[in-house]
This record gives sequence, C-alpha cells and structure tokens, in this order.
Amino acid sequence: MIDLWIVLALLLFPLAAVIAWPLLRKQPRPVAQSLDSQAVLYREHLAEIESAHDSGSIDTSQYESLKAELGRKLLAEESGAAYRLSQHQSGGRGLLLGLALVVPVAAVGLYVYWGAHDDLSLYRDMAASQSGDTDMVAEARITQQLRERALSHPEDLNSRYVLAQRLLVSNDVQGAVSQYRYIVAHEPQAANIRAELAQALFFANGSQMSAEVIREVDQVLSTQPNNTTALGLAGIAAFEQKNYAAAKTHWQQALAQMAPGSGAAQALAAGVQRAEAAMAQAGSSGSGSTVEKPSAISDSGASAENAIAVSVSLSESVTYTPDTPVFIYARTAESPMPLAIVRLTAADLPARVVLDESRAMMPGRSLKTVDQVQVVARLAVGGNARPAPGDWQGEIKKLPRADWSKPVSILIDEQI
Repeated sequence: MIDLWIVLALLLFPLAAVIAWPLLRKQPRPVAQSLDSQAVLYREHLAEIESAHDSGSIDTSQYESLKAELGRKLLAEESGAAYRLSQHQSGGRGLLLGLALVVPVAAVGLYVYWGAHDDLSLYRDMAASQSGDTDMVAEARITQQLRERALSHPEDLNSRYVLAQRLLVSNDVQGAVSQYRYIVAHEPQAANIRAELAQALFFANGSQMSAEVIREVDQVLSTQPNNTTALGLAGIAAFEQKNYAAAKTHWQQALAQMAPGSGAAQALAAGVQRAEAAMAQAGSSGSGSTVEKPSAISDSGASAENAIAVSVSLSESVTYTPDTPVFIYARTAESPMPLAIVRLTAADLPARVVLDESRAMMPGRSLKTVDQVQVVARLAVGGNARPAPGDWQGEIKKLPRADWSKPVSILIDEQI
C-alpha cells in the first residue's frame, strides 16, 4: 500500500501547490490604493478650506470646524478601508486553506468508494500467491474474492479465468467447469480456454472420456492443431478406443512441444511408452482386444519409477450400489489436488491399480515432483469427484518415496 499512497501524494501535490500559491505570492492591494486616493482628496479639500480662510470667505471658527470635520471623515474612511482589507485577506486565505484540506481528502475518499482499491488489493494477494508467500487462509480468501468479483463484474473474464484455474487446482472440478463454460460461451474463439474446459470436463468425469470432452477437443484441434492440452486428451481418447497408433502420434506431437524433463513431458513420454507396448502386444496377439486401457486394473508399471501399486477393497459394513464411483488417488498433504488418479466403480472392488505419471491430472504436477504422498481410496456415494458427507474412504496418510515400490493396501471403512 505504500506505493499507492506515494502515487496519490504525487498526484495531489500539484493540486495543493496551485491552491497554496495565492497564499505565498504577493497579493495586489486594491484597498490600499483606495486609501491613497482618499489622502489626495483630503489634501485637496484642505487646500480649498485654507484658501477660503486666507481670502476671508470663512472666518477662523468656520475654518477650524471644517478642518476638523474633514479630518474625521478621512479617519472614518481609513478605518473602513482597513477593515475591508483585513476581511478580504483573511477570508481568501481561509477559503484556500479549506480547499487545500478538503480536496485531497475528498479525492482519496472518492477513490476508495469509486476506484479500484479492492481490485489492487486482490491483485497484490494474487501476486503473493504466485510467489508462494500466502497460507491456506489467504488462499481461501483470494478464491472467495474472485467468486464475489465474478458475480459483481460478470464482464471481467480474466478474473473468472483465474478463478477457474484455482478451483481446478483445489479439486473443485465442477466449479471450474462452470467458470470455463461461462468464458467459452462469451469467447468461443478462445481455443486455449476451450482446451482447459475439455480437461476440466475430463476430470469431472472421473478421468474418463465422454462425448462432450471429445467434441471440445476436436473443436480445439481444428483451430490449434498443436494445442498440447487437446493433444494429450486426444491421445487418451484414441487409447481408450484401442487406436494405439493414433494415441502415440498425438502424445508424441504434444511431447515435442514440452520442455525436456518437465513433469508434463515425463507424463507424455510414459503415455508414448504405454502406447508402444500396447501396439506390440496387439501385434503379437493378432488383436487389440486384450490390451488394457490406461485406467484398467493392472499390475503393469508397479515396479516403474514414480509409480505406486495400490490394492483397494470395501469393508463389509459399507452399503453401496455396484455403479457407485470409486476414486483412488495420491496427493500431497499441502494440497487436495491429486497428483495421480484412477476411477473405478464399487463393482470393480477388490482391485489392484497403479498410480503413475500417466494418471497425472495437471501438467507439471505429478508423482515425479514429490517425495511423499497421501494415498486415498474413496467411495463417492453422491457421485461427486470432491469429498462430501456420506462418502466412505480409507487412506494412507504418509507414504514416502522409499516405500513406493512396495504394494500397499487400503480398506474403505471410514465414513466422512
């Protein structure tokens, strides 16, 4: 806030100088000039009286009387003029001093009421968030302020976009989808944002493809053939359809645009390897029908680096329907956003799944980037990706990287 007040001071200083200048410069004295004129008239009248006395037109008594009257009149005129001069000077100075105080205060007040004070505060908080200088309370406040701004300034699509990204990272996938939909509806030509909408829809569907996701991806690639987010999703769609060659092509095209060694590049490289392995297996068996989809229940990859094999089962005390979604994911203690996630149904349990780089939700955020995770298996009774009252879950609160190569087991037996 210090630089804000400095800027305000720099803006108000010239105004204050303009107001104060009349107080400092030498003022014209029209009233004093009037006093000089009266003195001249006094001397002229006095000379006329003296001439009349010398010529004998008036006697000494009349002369003294007229002279005294003329003196009293001059004295009265001088007193009145002096009073008017005092009033003129003090009144003008008072007005200018009042303006010098009132105008800056009014300017600051109007700025706070009508200006962008709250926006500047929000911008500062967001900058601190990007540099990692905020805590969970501050992060929640920023998100809430962005929600309020989305309601009060629906035309501000930039703030809404930041809100969508924050909601996605905080695992409010449905909220992120809602914000992305609004932006795309008002800016249909924004291919990058449409790609992020497709990604959010993919996550909202439990990391499974849907007709809407594929439709959005196709629309993005029709205008931006090298959009990495859309290419990644297109590769997943092709893999799920057992078109492994197309999946490999999409992922290689996206990988070529990634920074070598980044988390996103490693996830795509793992996808390319998986597609190549699937192609080889399909070729040896003569059919692609035996090859598993990326989210399938499998032991493959359990021994690979940055992979965790998890066995999941349901407690007998849990009541469920077979099609109830089950989310199995790894995350850090600092963020609810999964680093890797698999979606099953209750009918699939018990099951053994592998969380690895190919199951990352966000580019740059994967198992490769951390040394310790929490592993959670949740039966989503309401069908929502976000934890909700009534869900059942089990978890491993601390799993260091040294233990990732060991199979772990989770029993879903605790109700939220």
